[in-house]
Amino acid sequence: MNDVDFYLYDLKTKFDKINPKDYYLSYSGGKDSHLLYWFIKEYAHIDGIEVVGDNTFMEFPEIRDRIYKYSDKVLSPTLKPTEIKEKYGIPCFSKEQDFYIYYYQNALRKGKQPAKTIQQKIDGTYDKGFSGISKKAREYVLSGNAHQITHLCCYYLKKKPFHDYEKATGKKAILGVRSEESLLRKTQYTSCFTSAGKFTPIHDLTQELEDKIIKQYNIEVPKIYDYIDRTGCAGCPYGSWKGETEKELELMTDTKREYVTNLFKESYDILGVNYKKE
Repeated sequence: MNDVDFYLYDLKTKFDKINPKDYYLSYSGGKDSHLLYWFIKEYAHIDGIEVVGDNTFMEFPEIRDRIYKYSDKVLSPTLKPTEIKEKYGIPCFSKEQDFYIYYYQNALRKGKQPAKTIQQKIDGTYDKGFSGISKKAREYVLSGNAHQITHLCCYYLKKKPFHDYEKATGKKAILGVRSEESLLRKTQYTSCFTSAGKFTPIHDLTQELEDKIIKQYNIEVPKIYDYIDRTGCAGCPYGSWKGETEKELELMTDTKREYVTNLFKESYDILGVNYKKE
């Protein structure tokens, strides 16, 4: 038994710990969630697990098509991206920084004094760990000219539709997350079950081993992965520091590119993202 088959055998024992009817597969159309789809449907033949996708309106066409092709049910956000922008703002620096900025700006808009910790995170006087936001973000926000910034875009487009589904059905999510993908995930996902009971069976899967599984079993991988490493909301400003945002813009149709640019333009400008087509 090679390392691929050993991992798949071990993965099967993890699924033996759950009642399939109590869970659903949160399907994004990306490489990790499709690996779980393949495992459940084609390798282990586990019955009773509903496959649920979410059309965020921000996927690349190939990913959106996969969501509709492989999902038993496709959810939709109650707010579209433009409505989120109008009501809450848009992402900019990072989820954590935007969290502080959003509550700071929100308090000021209401004519209130920001909470003490939020104020300290913004002005850099917080002394109990991470200071809060970068110098660039601080100068921009404190200038009084910053556009409306929020961390809530991901929540309304991705998380809330699934939260509502879980509330209505009582089911819990099977998530195709791998802790190797980020430092935050390494601290969040350390076992097969989260504190909320979500099932994360491939949290310990490395990229190297995932690639071996895909190659050995000829699992379908979207062509978009020939150009970018991860899929999600196309053009999200959070990918700007790695140059991913500009890569994604180059892969879009003119219509999609115009829509995304108009949505995130203010963040692109402050982050230095080159969104003008050559």
